[in-house]
Amino acid sequence: MNTRNLLAVTILSVSMTVAWAEPRTLSKRVMCEDTVTVLKAMTEEFEETPQWYGYNPQQNATVMLTVNLTTGAWTMIEFNKTTACIIGVGERSSSRWGTPV
Repeated sequence: MNTRNLLAVTILSVSMTVAWAEPRTLSKRVMCEDTVTVLKAMTEEFEETPQWYGYNPQQNATVMLTVNLTTGAWTMIEFNKTTACIIGVGERSSSRWGTPV
């Protein structure tokens, strides 16, 4: 086996080991408030509009991505009828193709 093939096999072995690693549970602080207050702040104060959402039936919650299409700022929110939690925020949002989300 030449050096190039040996390197490829080594990289593949390491990649497969990483892919099958045990999952970890991490805890982080999140900010939560009543749903109406959070969604109103996103649209009125931060000028973000919903761009994507998905429902999680196991937690009976919706996850929504809001984006300010002018600045590129984004917020990921998980919410139900009563409580909304901000689980992530950032800047410079774009789609897979480099266009604003």
